[in-house]
Amino acid sequence: MPHGSDSERFISKSSKDCLGGQRMFAKKLLFMLVALLYAITGQLVEAAPQDAFHSKYHLAQVIVLSRHNIRAPLTGSGTLARITAHKWHDFVVGTGELTAHGAQIEEKMGAYCHLYFQKEDLFPADYQPGERDICFYANAFQRTIATAESFETGMFPHVDVPVQYNGNVNDADPVFLPGQGGHKAPFDENLTEELAALGGSLALTQSVAAGIKTAAVVLDNPEVGTGEFQVNIQEGVHLGGSIRPLMTACDALTLQYYELGDSRAGFGHELSFNEWREIAAVKDLGIHTYRHLPTLSRALARPLLSIFQEELNLQRRKFTFLCGHDTNIATVMGAMEVKDTVLPETIEQEAPIGCKLVVEEWQDQEGESYVALKLVYPSTNQLCSKTPIDANNPPQVVPLHLQNIHPNADGLITMQDFQQRLTDAITSDAELMGIRY
Repeated sequence: MPHGSDSERFISKSSKDCLGGQRMFAKKLLFMLVALLYAITGQLVEAAPQDAFHSKYHLAQVIVLSRHNIRAPLTGSGTLARITAHKWHDFVVGTGELTAHGAQIEEKMGAYCHLYFQKEDLFPADYQPGERDICFYANAFQRTIATAESFETGMFPHVDVPVQYNGNVNDADPVFLPGQGGHKAPFDENLTEELAALGGSLALTQSVAAGIKTAAVVLDNPEVGTGEFQVNIQEGVHLGGSIRPLMTACDALTLQYYELGDSRAGFGHELSFNEWREIAAVKDLGIHTYRHLPTLSRALARPLLSIFQEELNLQRRKFTFLCGHDTNIATVMGAMEVKDTVLPETIEQEAPIGCKLVVEEWQDQEGESYVALKLVYPSTNQLCSKTPIDANNPPQVVPLHLQNIHPNADGLITMQDFQQRLTDAITSDAELMGIRY
């Protein structure tokens, strides 16, 4: 992870973007509310419970890779207007920016994590982080920076931790968006074989046929139901095809559902939870492909996996928060060979908006380290404000498992096994990208 370079800029709550004193007042108010929540839910702020697990292990370090929270669509209203005659929701913010609702959800996620980490004795009640105890690092887009800020406000309401990012706002950081340039010919050859193993573009299109049909009805546009998904491999992977406008519309529909939470999101159509899941699968077709092309996943995840390994090796921090995109979640899971699993209570089955890939380091009484992997995310009902996020209504927590690595009786894998998996993912075909270790 880059630290201290001249190109780095920091966003703090005292900057002009955060309105200084007003933000600090809000944080103090939130701190008082969190304290009240502690009083109401005392069991959550007691010392780590002395059950069988906690008598053997303590939480030593946490790394979180987060997807940004609810944003406005990535295309303007003019593009979306060509897909349907219906009027789209006004997200108020600029194209691709975090919405006010998304910021609120993220702050609640941070507040919940504050409760959890205090319960696990990672942070004491009066914790004041040292300069290098905690790191918040985001891609330099507004939505990722603002998501990290919102999570920090909820998690540390009584302190000010700056969010680090590289370059200017809306500059792409190659740590999060490294691209596919500089590869050698075998890179494309591997990808071609892996795409064939998925059944090719036609099979991928057919896998979301139900969502295509549902979206065509919602948009009142039968023509979009005839689109095809194309994966072209020539000097890397390029996603396209006539289905692309529909994927854009399904992304906007999903975001609209999170913002409105009722039939208005479907332009008056009453959709079931499963129908919303089908629509979300259409817009997620690209990241599904990214995750299941192992050579591509490793190439795109390599910078973030290197940060994982560095943080675990140095053990200099208690908490690291990295904020990026759905492609980051998908490719990191693909590169680490995370087993596919059904995600409950969410319409997004690849990388739900606002989700966090959590790496927890647990140490036993002999100082040996183990790892727990989890995907933590707000449920769809929580995103739609139908259910709160608090101690009585926690976010979804799904344990993740790695191919060919078996956990112990306590559900943990050894740090040695996890580090070896990271090393394999980082180095196994790095030469295809012209990288040597």
